[in-house]
Amino acid sequence: MRLRERLTTPLGDVLLVALISAICAIASRTWVGFNSPDSEFYASYAIFGNDIADRSIDPAYTWTRLGVIAPTRLLVSIFGPWWGFGIWRVLLIAAMVTGIYVLVRIATTRQLAVTAALMAGLSSVLLSYAGSTYLSGTVMALTCLLFACAAWGAFGMPRGLFGFPWPSLLAGALLAWLAMANPYGMLLALCSWIGIRIVGLVAVDRRSARLLLADAFGVIVGFVVIFLGFLGIGLLLFPGRNWFATYLEWNGKLDYAAFVGDWTTWQRDTAFLIPILALLVAAIAASVIRNRWAFSALGISVGSLGFTGVYMLLQPGPWLEAPTYLVLLWPAALASLALAAAAISKLATPPAWWIAIVVVGAGLVIWAGHWDTQIDYGVGLAIAVVLLLGFIALVTLRVRFTSPTLALLVIGWLVLVALGGQVLQNGRGFLGTYGQFPFRAAYVDFDAQLLMESRVKAQEFVLANTTKDDRIGIWTDPERMTAGLAAMQLWGEYNVVSFGSTLSLGDSERFTSMRPTVLAMYAPTRDEILKFWLSIQGVAPSPIPVCTEVPYLGIGSP
Repeated sequence: MRLRERLTTPLGDVLLVALISAICAIASRTWVGFNSPDSEFYASYAIFGNDIADRSIDPAYTWTRLGVIAPTRLLVSIFGPWWGFGIWRVLLIAAMVTGIYVLVRIATTRQLAVTAALMAGLSSVLLSYAGSTYLSGTVMALTCLLFACAAWGAFGMPRGLFGFPWPSLLAGALLAWLAMANPYGMLLALCSWIGIRIVGLVAVDRRSARLLLADAFGVIVGFVVIFLGFLGIGLLLFPGRNWFATYLEWNGKLDYAAFVGDWTTWQRDTAFLIPILALLVAAIAASVIRNRWAFSALGISVGSLGFTGVYMLLQPGPWLEAPTYLVLLWPAALASLALAAAAISKLATPPAWWIAIVVVGAGLVIWAGHWDTQIDYGVGLAIAVVLLLGFIALVTLRVRFTSPTLALLVIGWLVLVALGGQVLQNGRGFLGTYGQFPFRAAYVDFDAQLLMESRVKAQEFVLANTTKDDRIGIWTDPERMTAGLAAMQLWGEYNVVSFGSTLSLGDSERFTSMRPTVLAMYAPTRDEILKFWLSIQGVAPSPIPVCTEVPYLGIGSP
């Protein structure tokens, strides 16, 4: 069988997804870096396991994020940290690409599915978090797969052996995995999944009550099996710890409003224009095209942004300020844009030279991924308006074009959206409290691996000089230059014995109440460490500290 014939079979879909995933993985940086202390927490759990939690004064709730910790711990245990995290990155990229490709392929042609999956996969947002050890990449990847399961279950795709609702079973499994990675991410994805399923029930399906019950049963079974599986893995990775008790305790403790630096950040964030653009495009498609894919696009966007708005009112937090949460809107935005495009082109096949547009477009999107100039909000708004007007033109003039020409124009519009999206994302600047992590890190080398190597080396030193029975208190220089190194041992309020350069009277009480058996001190210079060490002489017995050095503290401080 010739290659061209193979690409028209289900095997061809698999090969195309693999090729797109490989292009996205090769075009971007393997290590993107860290975007919060929590990023180091999960990296440290993956590399060192329970040794981290055992030695901390309070491991808080972070060890319960088993949806990320368990698979990365497995990969790192087998392949080591560099290959382990590298494999995980490729798997996340493949999951994102697969989800978008399958979602669009159910709706339309392979040509449009290839374009949508490639343009989405090259997004600096998706790639920046696939290469980070934070939770967001995992949540986005699982969300993309969940959308594909929703379309599979809603629009009459084969159910599998014995008529069992496999799409619902897989959806339940993905929801459980999301719950174990980030409950907020699960609720966000669930709302969009419901949006697609509602369209299937209202606009397409005439299912009997028995089939609806079978679907509900599949979701429940999939959720319970995977959730219990993760609980079992948690008992193995963190023996003696109670997952439910930890969640109940910390849900009562955490005040997410305390993490808000500037609640208005999203109002001047050019990156946030992309989810807004997706909502408007989907609304136009639903009002004019009025087919199942247009309504599904609208259901995804309304579910995503609607949940975010309601949740911000009920549970104030940095949901639209911190990039780590803001980017969770991207799977829904990209899926909505792709389905709106599918709604126009339907099953039209473009001329053979469509591939030239996609190849050139991919090159431009990769180039735009390096964009590093901050753009004014007015300029960003103009870009978004131009992209919206382009879609309106397609919808308005669609009857004047032949089907192949219309399909080609839709492909061209998707390329322009991807290109404009890179500029809007990377041009957002350093906004708010959490703006320190640029999306362009997906394509630009910020010495992330050297940074990671230094942090691992520092943590290996801490573990080599302590035992599992120790309670490690943490001190860092007041400027927090070494907080990233200390984060590998869970740097944060619950484990830091003092935030000053010396031990003050108030800190002395804090130090005594925490009762560390070991003190891990981190600073750019040995003198700073000795200064703090001398200040604790009257509070705790302190032998001469054992010291080491690592070559790299962080970006801008070698």
